[in-house]
Amino acid sequence: MKVVIFCGGFGTRMWPISRKSLPKQFYPIIKGKSFFEITFSRFRKVFEPEDIYVSTEARYVKFIRKQAPSIPLKNIIAEPERKDNLAAIGLATAVIHKHSPNEVMLISWSDHLINQEDEFLRAFKTAGEYAGETGLIVSVDEEPKYPNVHLGYVKLGETVDEYKGLRIVRITKHIEKPDLETAKGFLRSGGYLQNTGYRAWRTDIMLGYFEKYAAEMYKGLMVITDHLTDKNYETFLYREYHKFQKDSIETGIFEKLPNNVRATIPVSVGWEDSGTWELLYRALRVNENENVLEGGAELQHIESSGNLIIGPKGKLIGLIGLSGVVVIDTPDGLLVSNISTTDKVKELFKTLEKTKPELVE
Repeated sequence: MKVVIFCGGFGTRMWPISRKSLPKQFYPIIKGKSFFEITFSRFRKVFEPEDIYVSTEARYVKFIRKQAPSIPLKNIIAEPERKDNLAAIGLATAVIHKHSPNEVMLISWSDHLINQEDEFLRAFKTAGEYAGETGLIVSVDEEPKYPNVHLGYVKLGETVDEYKGLRIVRITKHIEKPDLETAKGFLRSGGYLQNTGYRAWRTDIMLGYFEKYAAEMYKGLMVITDHLTDKNYETFLYREYHKFQKDSIETGIFEKLPNNVRATIPVSVGWEDSGTWELLYRALRVNENENVLEGGAELQHIESSGNLIIGPKGKLIGLIGLSGVVVIDTPDGLLVSNISTTDKVKELFKTLEKTKPELVE
C-alpha cells in the first residue's frame, strides 16, 4: 500500500498566517510543527518513507524536502500549475500505478488533526486491505459530534460486510456543506457521516474510472506517465497538465459511479478538518470555554473565554471581556473575527489579492 498526502492549496481561509508563498500546511502553527509534519509523523507510525508520496505544487517541493527529508524525491508528485483535485488525484494515481502497477493507494490530506491516531490508522489500513481484495473505493469517515456546516457528508446505506472487526457500509450519496438545519437533521438521524476525504482504491480500477468518465484527462495522464523517467518529462507534464479541466473528484468521478462500488468504514476518532480558524479552535480546545493559545505568544485576559489566539514568541496579547473570537497576529497582518464567521476569511483573502496582493503572496 502507498499513502499519498495532498498538500497543494493556498489555505485562503487561514490568512494572515497562510500565504501563497507559505501556505498553512507548511507553517509551524501547532507547538512548532506544521500540519504537514504532523500528518507525515502520523503515517510514519505504520509506513516506511518509500511508501509515502506527497502531491503538491512545484513551488512547494522545497518545504517537503525540508520538513520530510526521508521521503524519496521520486515520491514527490509536483503539479506544474494549480488545478482542482481531480487532476491532482489523477496524476498521483497514474504515477503510483507506473511505479507499482495495481497498487492500493490511500488518499490523505495534510491539514487534519486526529485525537485517536492508532485507531484511525487501523481503520485506514483496513480500508486499503478491503479495497485491494474487493476492488471497491473504501472511505474512512467520521461520526459527527456537532452540526458542522463547513464540511461535506455521506449518506449511509446498508452494512455490506464485517472485516477485521470493522463495519463496511455502503455510501449512497454525497452532500456538500449543508446549511445548519440540514446538518442538525443529519446529526439526529444517525445515518450520515462527515466526509473526511480519506479513501482507498486500487490504481488500476481508479484509472479505469478516469478512462470512462474523464477520457481526455486519462489520455493526458497516460502521455505524462509514458515519459515519467525521460529527461524531457517536465515538457510533457507541463503540456498535458495545462489542458486538464478544473474539476473535483466528487463531480468528475464519484457522482458518476454506481452506488455499489463505494463503501465506508464509520469511525469516531476525534477527526477534525482544520481548514478554518473555527475548525482549528474546535480541534485544539479541551473544553467549550477554553482559551486556546498557539505560536509562542503570552496571553493575559480578564473575563474572556472560548477564544483562539495565535501570536509570535515575545509578544503579550491581552483580552478583556471577549468570548468566541480569534486573534491571529503576524508581523504584517492582524485578523480579529468572531469564531463563527471565520469562514469569510476566504472572501477577505480574495479582496486582498486585488487591493493589496503583497499581503497574500
